Amino acid sequence: MMANKSLLVVDDDENNRSILSRRLEKEGYTVAAVDSGQEALHLLRFERFDLILLDVMMPGMDGYDVLLRIKADSNSLDTPVIMISAIKDKNCVINCLHLGASDYLLKPYNMGIVKSRIWRCLGTWRGVNQERNWQTDMQNSNVLIVEDDEFNRDLLQRRVKQSGFKAWCAKNGKEALEALKNHKFDLLLLDLMMPGIDGIEVLKRMKADKEFMGIPVIMVSALDDSASIDTCMKHGATDYITKPFNAVLLRTRIESVLKDKQLKETEDTDKR
Repeated sequence: MMANKSLLVVDDDENNRSILSRRLEKEGYTVAAVDSGQEALHLLRFERFDLILLDVMMPGMDGYDVLLRIKADSNSLDTPVIMISAIKDKNCVINCLHLGASDYLLKPYNMGIVKSRIWRCLGTWRGVNQERNWQTDMQNSNVLIVEDDEFNRDLLQRRVKQSGFKAWCAKNGKEALEALKNHKFDLLLLDLMMPGIDGIEVLKRMKADKEFMGIPVIMVSALDDSASIDTCMKHGATDYITKPFNAVLLRTRIESVLKDKQLKETEDTDKR
């Protein structure tokens, strides 16, 4: 099982480090926790981890420097790193991704989101190591954008196409459910707040239908409160992105979800 993996948590805040470690251990992961970049790099010389959760802002050696050193070392180069920070600045996100981070989590974090992204990072990294041509496969992926605001809908469509995917649009929940019956989609970007059939109702109907329950759904919303995120995750959402979204992070999340979907499909085929 994916939970039978070892994780390294790097955070100078004792409370954050302790809470995250305990919650991950409850999920079945083997967790090591350190309070500085220097200690993390020292530990990495003696122990291999399946994934690293790395705080950005730390005294002395910050997360950027630690990430650079991890990716410069052949022993840890292929280890996925998820950056964790309270910084919402898009330049911080882009910088982390360009330096080799697999994803970026904002504090205070939602554990449903944390678990989902760890799971995907572990799964998709395994897929990359199998040397499949993910990029070629993903260019054929169909993404359905469900958004009632025309400006937001057009913007998302442009960003999805720029990322190399095929983009379809629905302006409300009713149109989305009709589109699902008539076309095959690999992923939904689903607005939460819509008149009539809202995003939660679309999500519920999809997950109650055997034909559509396997399609991953990324919720897109201006609401960033824990209750809204929890509700979406409990009803089967794969991930949650807040508006205004960052284009680089959006592409990273879409690629991560699609890679995970393809990996599962490959494993299901191999089992037959």
